[in-house]
Amino acid sequence: MIDVKTADRELQTYIRPQTLPVAIRMLEPGEPIPDRARRPARDFKKLSMSCQVIDMSRRYGWMIALTREDHICSLGITAIGFDRPLPIYNVGTLCEGMYTETKEAGARSEAAIDKFAPGKYETLLVAPLDRATFEPHLVCIYANPAQVMRLTQAALWKRGGRLTSSFEGRAVCADIIVTTMQTGEAQVILPCSGDRIFGQTQDHEMAFAIPWARMEEMVEGLRGTHNGGIRYPITQFMEYEAKLPPRYMVVNKLWDVEKGKATLTNRDRVVAAYKRSFSDRVPVYPIVASFAGTLDGLSIEEYCTNPVKAINAMMNYYERYQPDVVLAYNDLAKEAEAFGCGVKYSDYVVPSIETHILEDKASLARLVMPDPYKTGRLPGFLEQCEALVKAKPPAAIGAVAVGPWTIAMLLRNPEMMLLDTFEDPQFIHDLMRIATDFSKTWGDAIVKTGIGLSYSEPTASISLISPDNYREFIAPYHKELVEHFKARKVGVTTHICGTTYPIYEDLIGCGFTTISFDLDQQADPGLHVDQLTRFMEVAKGRAVAIGNVDATKFEKTTREEMEADVRRCIDAAARHSGFILSTSCEIPPRSNPEIVKWFMDAAHDFGRYERVLG
Repeated sequence: MIDVKTADRELQTYIRPQTLPVAIRMLEPGEPIPDRARRPARDFKKLSMSCQVIDMSRRYGWMIALTREDHICSLGITAIGFDRPLPIYNVGTLCEGMYTETKEAGARSEAAIDKFAPGKYETLLVAPLDRATFEPHLVCIYANPAQVMRLTQAALWKRGGRLTSSFEGRAVCADIIVTTMQTGEAQVILPCSGDRIFGQTQDHEMAFAIPWARMEEMVEGLRGTHNGGIRYPITQFMEYEAKLPPRYMVVNKLWDVEKGKATLTNRDRVVAAYKRSFSDRVPVYPIVASFAGTLDGLSIEEYCTNPVKAINAMMNYYERYQPDVVLAYNDLAKEAEAFGCGVKYSDYVVPSIETHILEDKASLARLVMPDPYKTGRLPGFLEQCEALVKAKPPAAIGAVAVGPWTIAMLLRNPEMMLLDTFEDPQFIHDLMRIATDFSKTWGDAIVKTGIGLSYSEPTASISLISPDNYREFIAPYHKELVEHFKARKVGVTTHICGTTYPIYEDLIGCGFTTISFDLDQQADPGLHVDQLTRFMEVAKGRAVAIGNVDATKFEKTTREEMEADVRRCIDAAARHSGFILSTSCEIPPRSNPEIVKWFMDAAHDFGRYERVLG
């Protein structure tokens, strides 16, 4: 037969309980109490209860003897047979209003509690298992659910099947002592309210009671299940590859790139900027439209009107310069043209609107909404978007559409539209309603091709209108447009020419994920603001910044001047990510190809994060 010290050692080895396993014996009348046992009434000058002395034993390591004269809890006294149940107990009065709704229900609960016959035992004796000087009737272990699970598994090692226990959330001393001794079976114990209040059992603790006659079998079960691979602490599966935060994984990717084990695509660099993370360098691209055509020997009109030639030209441009972003972009006149405006082409500058369809405001009522799939050059542009997506360059790809305010201005005539802001603001709102509805429909058709979406709003510049005008006539429609695509999980970029810093907070408030901006065009040099620096101060990472190397320099400049402008932008914005280096606007159609190369070379050199962050 196993002894108490061996049993304790095995429990400590395989279960590792936080508190000491407790040996429990019920002493019959005349059975001596060990001399070393503490008596609550005599030694503590206080009455105690069953759960309380078990807790003292498991926490303090004391041997305690609890008799009728030491006991205060009527439930415990009745359960372990230290006194006879009174009628007040049997009729359910002690339960009513606390544990049960009625006396009748309470009576059923009291009757369900296992009890010893009154007078069968007169002393409850408890001691830490390894120090017990007596043979216990049972051993009680307080443990967490995982440890109780291991004890349950051990109890079933030889017999199999399942362990049956019952719970009432009351009189835990009866479950631990009476039920275990009467059934001769191990019990899973759910500590009751009194045990938690007075025994100070914690929320994470359960208990497990083992009849001493089954202790040897229990120990054998612990060894057997342990050897079978079931352990406590619970064995954790560790043969997996962790999914770490993306920023952590960036470092690993950069190490692999450094060692030649991996490469970064142009798109990877743009994605890193949107995630406010880092790659090897700042992502970069010049805003290019007709320049790609002239580079391929096309006239500006050919590039803007022939989608097949335009996509070939754009891909040739991409192969030549390897920008991190490639655009489906030809001109800003096609949307107004689709409404009926006339377009003028040139050999040197971007297409412009020659005739405005709304010079008579009455024409607004007769305006026909263009069909993106049928009207004017719109289907050709969608073809261009689809071809770029199909070409799958390893870069970020996006399409540039015209925003509602600029469409409205080109339909009406910019000068007349500015007068309307004073003379007929309702007309502007009516026109913006039509332009915004079209922008949604047009944008839906564009994003359906799988390409990114950007709205160019050159005429929303504070060089042309006031901040108040932006807030009254444009911001509500911009916000509506952004919300429309946000619901479709599409982020929207905007580009506005000229001075924009007075409305940065407004643009961010509209919800644009990315904001591209020009150089400040204050007439007075003393009032000049570095818009990129100002944006980084205002935005604080709330939107990705794109900009703003002077686009006018791409026709004529020195290499040193280009490098200085590139460094200005990188030093102003790159340190905190969320930045894509680009130009202040579309570069001129007749830009110098060598200057474009200088721009890209400077960006690759000065934009290395090793330099930026070092």
